Amino acid sequence: MLLPLALMLSLGATPPGAACEGERVVILPFDMVALTRAEARHTEETLRRAVARTAGVCLEPRKATVEQWRALSGKRGPCADAACRAEEVKAFGAKWLIHGRVLGLGGERTVALVLTGTEGGEARSTFSMPALGAAAEDAAAKGFGALWGARGPRPAEVQKARRVWPAVLLGTGAAALVASAGFGMAARATEKRLSVGNGGCEGEGEALRRCFADGLRRGERQSQIATGLLGAGAVLGASGAIFFVWELP
Repeated sequence: MLLPLALMLSLGATPPGAACEGERVVILPFDMVALTRAEARHTEETLRRAVARTAGVCLEPRKATVEQWRALSGKRGPCADAACRAEEVKAFGAKWLIHGRVLGLGGERTVALVLTGTEGGEARSTFSMPALGAAAEDAAAKGFGALWGARGPRPAEVQKARRVWPAVLLGTGAAALVASAGFGMAARATEKRLSVGNGGCEGEGEALRRCFADGLRRGERQSQIATGLLGAGAVLGASGAIFFVWELP
């Protein structure tokens, strides 16, 4: 027993059961949206490495966290107030508890973190992270650094301002969908007009052909704009809905 322990100490490793120094932090397994479980796990591990390197932090190993999480699963519902959140942190035996969610929309990974303390106060951080490499490690370190620096209770006005963004995204998405419907109706009206009789065009020969060509180009532009607005409205609406759910207690 003495030889393995001596080797571990000489290599700078922490023997099993040894207490680390700093404020105890627990990172719960990440939720995921539009990503595979393996991709979400990789993102979580990248963040864990950044947290473990932070001075003054004692990060609980993932295996121990998962065991506790499974033991508590189904025994606690979503928290709606600071007292409940504080109890959740204490149930894990931690000073700070991190809930994480990674989104794979738009061809990149967006990580949203919520840091909760034993008093029930929250800090939040949202940042983009590349999939691999040193850039991902740097993004994780900066994202957690901003979160760790903002830990503690947040003023009510900051919480209120934060909740404005989901409403803005949802409103903008709805406006884009309405505009898309308008351009779609205009495109259909142009198509119908050009398919009946002379299509509202006057004259003969070159003048008639030019009038028809202009009408076709106008209909194509209207259709393209309608399609673009439809896609933008769907993305904005989905993003707003996701962040609205994320902002719920």
